[in-house]
Amino acid sequence: MKHYVLKSARSPQACVARQTPNRNHHVDVVLSGADTEASAQIVLDFFDALNRLVEHHSYIINIRTLAKDPVEGPLYWSGRTALFWGDIHENWRLDDTEKSWTSQVVNLSSRTILVGSAVLLLAQIGRAEKTVAAVHPNFTAAAQEIGLIEDGSGIHMAYDNRLHSASTRLSALRLLSNFVSIDHGEHLADTLRGYIGLSEPKRTAKSHLAIRLFQRSEADPQVRRAIETMSDNLEEPLRISDLAQMLGTSTRQLQRRFLNRTGTKLLTTYRELRLERADTLLRTTDLSQREISAATGFSSAVALGRAFRAHYKTSPDDIRNQRFAGQLSAR
Repeated sequence: MKHYVLKSARSPQACVARQTPNRNHHVDVVLSGADTEASAQIVLDFFDALNRLVEHHSYIINIRTLAKDPVEGPLYWSGRTALFWGDIHENWRLDDTEKSWTSQVVNLSSRTILVGSAVLLLAQIGRAEKTVAAVHPNFTAAAQEIGLIEDGSGIHMAYDNRLHSASTRLSALRLLSNFVSIDHGEHLADTLRGYIGLSEPKRTAKSHLAIRLFQRSEADPQVRRAIETMSDNLEEPLRISDLAQMLGTSTRQLQRRFLNRTGTKLLTTYRELRLERADTLLRTTDLSQREISAATGFSSAVALGRAFRAHYKTSPDDIRNQRFAGQLSAR
């Protein structure tokens, strides 16, 4: 079993609104064999992206080959998702040991997801009769034979939140994004879909910082408008009094509400949005540091460098040098 604790992109410099303990979520991806492990990379990419967007939650992924390791007991599977990673080409057949192992996992896990050919496992563990599932066309005849009821779409979510299915590995990502909506809200799910390319990104999903603060504010509309307005005015930063006037409130009320809802000051957020934009431009464009400083509201490249080092603990020159050396990873 391979254990992945996916990294989070949350900046250590970001202010924390509330001292909320981190909650871990565990997902076990079950493979038919070690040779299918490479295809599970898209699951790791999905949860890596989710970890970058969600606060106070971490998704920990275990990649395991069917029946290779012990099943573990009820405490292990409490609150845990089992994702059986089938394909769309071959029936997934089990020997007696694997049948027992699979049956126990399906019975114990809080949420089971069957992908592709994995839906046919239900017949082998005696769970297929009159069970609704998403079935790929390649397995339609086999599904009818074993008594499965086709959902008629690419994904099926069970009402009891126990036994779900996706007809393909790609549609499994759509299903997983629906669970993000259930667990964390539709705003975050929509943001994630845009971030990984499942849908067109929303205009409001401009930065990781904006996403985290909006989520932290529990979708407060004034916080959202303030963040959007600041994000639209990075080149020539607004005075807070002008920002408040644009939002139809007083400076004091806006500052107090923003601090109460996000745990960070309005001016601090504005500065961090500008620095985040500068970081993106350093990583993705050939603009000079003088041009980047102008594009993010700093008076000079020297002023940008000073603020950048204080926030990121590295310099714009270091980011550029790493980029040209091919050593950059996403922040």
